[in-house]
Amino acid sequence: MKFNIEKREISSLTTLVHRAAASKNTIPVLSGLLIKVTSDKGLTMTATDMEIGINASTTNLDIIEEGTVLVNANYFADLIKLLPDTFISFELSQENSRLNIKYGRSSGKINIYREQDYPELPINKMEYRFSISQKVLKEALKKTAFAAANNHFRQVFTGVLFDILEKGDIKIVASDTHRLAYYSYTLEQKEIEPFKFVIPMRTVNELLRLLDDSPEIIDISLSENNVIFCTDNFTLLSRLIEGQYPNYETVIPTSFSTEFNIKTGVLSASLERAKIMPTDDKFKIQHVQLCLQENEAVLNSYSDSMGEISEIIEDIEIEGEKDVKIAFNTNYFLEAIKVFDAECDNINIKLSGPMSAAMLKNPEKENYLYILVPMRTNN
Repeated sequence: MKFNIEKREISSLTTLVHRAAASKNTIPVLSGLLIKVTSDKGLTMTATDMEIGINASTTNLDIIEEGTVLVNANYFADLIKLLPDTFISFELSQENSRLNIKYGRSSGKINIYREQDYPELPINKMEYRFSISQKVLKEALKKTAFAAANNHFRQVFTGVLFDILEKGDIKIVASDTHRLAYYSYTLEQKEIEPFKFVIPMRTVNELLRLLDDSPEIIDISLSENNVIFCTDNFTLLSRLIEGQYPNYETVIPTSFSTEFNIKTGVLSASLERAKIMPTDDKFKIQHVQLCLQENEAVLNSYSDSMGEISEIIEDIEIEGEKDVKIAFNTNYFLEAIKVFDAECDNINIKLSGPMSAAMLKNPEKENYLYILVPMRTNN
């Protein structure tokens, strides 16, 4: 194998792929980056730790001799990132089991693994299911994934649910049982068999890194326990989280006793200030109490050790019951408000009393909502 390529080209490709390699694994080849050079596909890179796999390619190179080599992914990526911006020459030395790298008058040598032991990604076993624009998928994941649990005895709550319904309706949902983020969209494909699957957060994070904000489509295919997200620029394969996701529709309230709109930026700034209050030993979760009065909202945060903050937000039109006190996890409340602050000046909040879940929505959009379960406090 021998080829020449610009540093920027191979650096962007390596950055795209290498993170899928195992950083800690007893099987050395899984920490590898498979580099394959062919006349028809150009330079293709693949990395996998058997939980996730990424494959990407480029034809912007000068191929002298075709071939395949397997190198340590992290070391190769670190080295490429630090090389000067110039043409780089790569040549495989089978006799020395090394990949020779030349840049200007300087050079480096990287030891290689046996590529024969490297597992193939089960791409050929996948069945195409549907397509969606990269922009829509990226928006859906940004608006939902933060609500998934970091740890939970039911693993499905640590991932993001894709629920594809009849007539092309898709719901993308994440919940840690204390909150739920729900995004809906209608696919162009109307004739589609209903199905659902849950992807891990690591897969979500990689997708958010790989996707762009373009209308270009991404194809989604499935096998029994894997999903593939495929574009012209990359292929990402991931294991699915096994288990039955609970019926999320049942936790979305349908009737409310109080409704009001509040300025998103003002509420976000108030919650940021409330967040500086430390937690106390007797109540280890940061929380804020929302008190509604005639035409205003009061946000109170309190700490035995540090003090108290009381934020008054005026000129609020409240419909329904006005004398309401309800407490929320400060971080859970703020994370949602930040999502809405990026797209709307006002946020619509609906309540059903101090111990019932609240619903947060953009008053001008119907495809996204956030459900927040209140906290029990002594106040």
